[in-house]
Amino acid sequence: LSLDLREKDTTGKLSVVVPSLQKIVIETPSLEYLKFGDHNAYDHYCLIENMPNLIEAYIEVALPNINSLIESITHVKRLTICSEAMYDGSFVFIQLEHLELCTCNTIAPDLLVRLLKESSNLQVLDVSMMEVSLFVKQLFVLSDAQNGFSPNSCNQPSPVPECMLSSLQTFKWLDYTGEPTERDLVVYILQNAVHLKTTRITLNECHVPKSEMIKELARSSRASTKCQLIFD
Repeated sequence: LSLDLREKDTTGKLSVVVPSLQKIVIETPSLEYLKFGDHNAYDHYCLIENMPNLIEAYIEVALPNINSLIESITHVKRLTICSEAMYDGSFVFIQLEHLELCTCNTIAPDLLVRLLKESSNLQVLDVSMMEVSLFVKQLFVLSDAQNGFSPNSCNQPSPVPECMLSSLQTFKWLDYTGEPTERDLVVYILQNAVHLKTTRITLNECHVPKSEMIKELARSSRASTKCQLIFD
């Protein structure tokens, strides 16, 4: 499959659904909205050229190598991504304002940390229930004497992503259960996001955290004096 759509093309909307596809080439320099799903976990050829005008992208892939995919969407402003793979090299998302981390349990923790560190202008971070323990470990350098992170422990944090110091204003968590690693991540955001205005936590209906857990979270220190913590 090769798609080559340029400025004067008037296709409007193009949908391609071919489960057995083995080679993909996409060159769409004028593209503004992209929904790309590839659930083929086997290694196959996929070349995606630069999309400088991309506004919004939804990426859900099982590709083992996502370098060309990540490189092509660095100009995107709103990104939803779910991938088990990690990309090589360093890319800068200079325009990314809204990042949504998918609900998949197998999302790569390295990928999430890398995206945060490379999105210096991020304003909105939206996460859902997922396996976050590995993610938390990537954000913190754990001391050898301890088995896990505690906000009040002597663990030393790794460099805080630039977006938390300069631009992040909204943090959302869907399906919050109050698990220690979930709490640690929320506390990390609260304690390091200097310009945070709103933290909205939607509790999981099946696993509602105990009131003590919610109170503990509400009492945690915040880097931003203007941050409003909301529970739904």
